[in-house]
Amino acid sequence: MTDKSYYSEIGGDVKGLIGDGEFKGIAGDISGGVINQYIITQKSGVEIQAQTLITGSPYLGLRKFEVDDKDRFFGRDNWIIELTDYLKQKNVLLLLGASGSGKSSLVQAGLIPKLKDNLGANKLVNLTFVPDVNPFESFYGCLLANRYKQSQAKLAQSVQEDTLIKVVEGLKNNSDLWFIFIDQFEELFTRTPKTERDIFIKSLVNLIEKNDSWVKIVMTMRADFLDKLSPYPSLGKIHDQYSKMLTDMDESELRLAIAEPAARNGVIFEKGLINQIIADFYEQAGSLPLLQYTLDLLWQKNHIQERILNIKIYQEIGGVTGALEKQADKIYSQFNEQQRKAAEEIFLELISLEGEKAVSRRANKSSFEQEEMQREVLYQLIDNRLLVSKGEDGKATVEVAHEELLRCWKVLQDLIREKEEIIVLRSRLYADAKQWDDLQKQDAVKASSELWGGSKLAKIVEFQKNNSLPNLEAVAIEFIKASISQAERQKNEKIRTARIITAGSLVAVVISTGFGLMAWKQTQQAELNLANARGFSSLSLFDRGKELEAFVEAIKAGKTLQKQQASDTKVTNALQELLNRKSERNRLEGHGRYVHSVNFSPNGKTLVSGSDDKTIKLWNVEKRQEIRTLHGHNSRVRSVNFSPNGKTLVSGSWDNTIKLWKVETDSNLLNLDALMGRSCDWVRAYLHNPNSGVREEDRGLCDGIGGKSSVSGF
Repeated sequence: MTDKSYYSEIGGDVKGLIGDGEFKGIAGDISGGVINQYIITQKSGVEIQAQTLITGSPYLGLRKFEVDDKDRFFGRDNWIIELTDYLKQKNVLLLLGASGSGKSSLVQAGLIPKLKDNLGANKLVNLTFVPDVNPFESFYGCLLANRYKQSQAKLAQSVQEDTLIKVVEGLKNNSDLWFIFIDQFEELFTRTPKTERDIFIKSLVNLIEKNDSWVKIVMTMRADFLDKLSPYPSLGKIHDQYSKMLTDMDESELRLAIAEPAARNGVIFEKGLINQIIADFYEQAGSLPLLQYTLDLLWQKNHIQERILNIKIYQEIGGVTGALEKQADKIYSQFNEQQRKAAEEIFLELISLEGEKAVSRRANKSSFEQEEMQREVLYQLIDNRLLVSKGEDGKATVEVAHEELLRCWKVLQDLIREKEEIIVLRSRLYADAKQWDDLQKQDAVKASSELWGGSKLAKIVEFQKNNSLPNLEAVAIEFIKASISQAERQKNEKIRTARIITAGSLVAVVISTGFGLMAWKQTQQAELNLANARGFSSLSLFDRGKELEAFVEAIKAGKTLQKQQASDTKVTNALQELLNRKSERNRLEGHGRYVHSVNFSPNGKTLVSGSDDKTIKLWNVEKRQEIRTLHGHNSRVRSVNFSPNGKTLVSGSWDNTIKLWKVETDSNLLNLDALMGRSCDWVRAYLHNPNSGVREEDRGLCDGIGGKSSVSGF
């Protein structure tokens, strides 16, 4: 090591890197040997620049590190040693961490190469896969990609609780160590239907309980998916016994990860730049893929022949905080209007919602290659590394390059907000279609019960007619067709039945009238009593913190009154009370997205607000509660205001329209229909969320209620 190493020149503490006169990799002592011999601690900047220049970028961008990238992977030496030692004692590891913390890269480019060095490359069988719709098929594809023939690997295709044990017993040589790496374990909860998920988890737990020291099972999972383990006590126990939380890289580790790859290519950083990059990295919540992307872009934009990466170029590309969005915007801005629409359709198919979190999903690449323009846009997005394509189970798939793109690129954030209903409904469609398709092979009658009808079917057909879902998977299209056919058959059957009943009822009408009237009155009273009880129950639910459930009960009560054309003050009072409490708790928080414009009426008693959720809301300032919601714009509402006399509203939107609204009085505020409409506005998203736990028969509770303001445009 020179007296003045490059590591010292860039602000590193050399003392922390030296133990017993030998560099140990990173700060502190590392038991078990050296992982990397770092050039930046042994040579000065001048000496590094005197090396042979390698002009290709040593940074991976958004791509994950793989086993072959071990010579580009730096800064995680302590973790590599810790996990290697851990697996000497235990056979299972659940590695948790935030998205972008480098979990997969640590295992692929750090842990696996280290195990190969220790054991011998020909003795370690690396079986790495990401679970998909059928995780058994994912494992099968992994076996095929390794050393196993199709006749051997087909053992893994059986969806059974003992499958994984049978695969190990049938294929593993006694002298081999099997390293089963299930990357992105959270995909079991976002991609895999419940039936396959439950069986795979049981099969995995059975294998883990065998406790074979020659079978190491490593799983990586985003920490924000921990709650998904709660329905599976066996996974909870695995978490308690075998989990580790991957911590963020500290400054010394980041210096090594940033500077060493460039140094090995004969390039250094301008003085002060690495400190700036580290500061920006922490400001951006520590996303390692975003850091790699920025460094890769910095390398490409610089004149590498000069052998120095400079601050000016770093600032021009937007730094760590803006590089990805700036580059994505640049690519997107080169598209014409039709190409942008094609790009949005592609991204829409590659995004799913898990609760409120946007996550990436894989889709068949071929589904975007049927139409020429969409195919060209797809290839451009792949070439510019916004999307990544890979072979999987014998077919090509495509997905968003990294979920960081979903979080930092405004184009996708706006798309998710605007198309949230479509994304949620499509996810539910795919899950139900997969369930129906599986049942078709076993019991066609039972499978028919999975088909859609009513509001769900009407909504998905509407989206199809509007071309809002242009790239649906084949099984989903077949599912919709089957649902439509069944709905038509049921409709025709009802018509035939009604005709038969009508013909026969004329004979019996005189006889049955007296008894029928009495029975009808008894049924009516029973329903009204139930409505009354539900009104009371709704307030009780609200008091216990179950606000959405409270609205559902109150709406059911209100629908009974509407059906019977009756009135009940307890029910209407309950609805009004719920709305009042909700308004008071939320203050003036009723919009589902950003609020861009607010204005008071001339008399100061009413406030109007316009939002990204495409709605306009009127508020009673004194009572601090919402008066009503106006629907009519097809995009974000950016400006709202009252006329001088307060009788007219004007609104401007990104849908390129200006609308005038006639403001009516609040005389119908306590009208049952108005209360029902406003109540449904509170719970509509809850009812349509497939993860909300709402009973299936209640999901259409608010269909046809509300959604249209009593304030009319003209």
